[in-house]
Amino acid sequence: MKKVIISILLITVAAMLALGACANNAPAAEPTKEPSSEATETPAGNKDTDPTEAPADPTEEPATEEPVEETEAPTDTPAPTADASIEKGTNVALTAYVDIFDVSSTTGDTHVQWGWSYEFINDGIRWDASDPPSLGWTTDVGVNMDDPEQEEWIIFELEKYTLIDTVNVCPTIGGSCFPVDFHIEVSLDGNTYTRVATVEGCDRAAKGSDKPVVMTFDAVTAKYVKFIATRIYDVPSGNDGLLMQIGEIEIIAG
Repeated sequence: MKKVIISILLITVAAMLALGACANNAPAAEPTKEPSSEATETPAGNKDTDPTEAPADPTEEPATEEPVEETEAPTDTPAPTADASIEKGTNVALTAYVDIFDVSSTTGDTHVQWGWSYEFINDGIRWDASDPPSLGWTTDVGVNMDDPEQEEWIIFELEKYTLIDTVNVCPTIGGSCFPVDFHIEVSLDGNTYTRVATVEGCDRAAKGSDKPVVMTFDAVTAKYVKFIATRIYDVPSGNDGLLMQIGEIEIIAG
């Protein structure tokens, strides 16, 4: 019996010694990691949460625009006034300037001996067939063969700004080749023209009449006067073709 008890005790002691050895060989438990006390990094670009963005300076004044300097509006240049010294009824075409470039068409020097030249359009002679003749202005010969609506024109540059109210367009001898439709335009600067009088269906050439066509209108100040024919007499003269011929143009001060 004693031997049994002693055996049990020995087994118990051996078991206890084995348990102690296991406890000494077990790995030590890691200590629990404490939460970091550093601030969490804020994503770049987030203005609402970025703690590094400096607050606006409340004392900073807002930028102001420089005042724009107002400039005075340009004043309109007054229109030229007519020369008051020019007597009413004066034919101011006599002193007007007409150049070779101021006519749509004219003949060469060979026709001057027969009385045709743009220079005879304001020489004070409605027509005169005596020697030397002055029959007036004719368009170039043998150029317009079949177009009665070919436009022909002549421009007068008056000596002074003049108040005018009448233009007399005078046929040459026998109303030869006088235009059918024509009108008068005036200008202050030679660039912008205004129509002031129109004639349509004139029969001077058809009737062979040299009676002047009197074109009257409300008085207007002018420096340039332009005569424009839009239809000429549709009767060709052999190889000469269609011509327009005018004995004299008179511009009357109003």
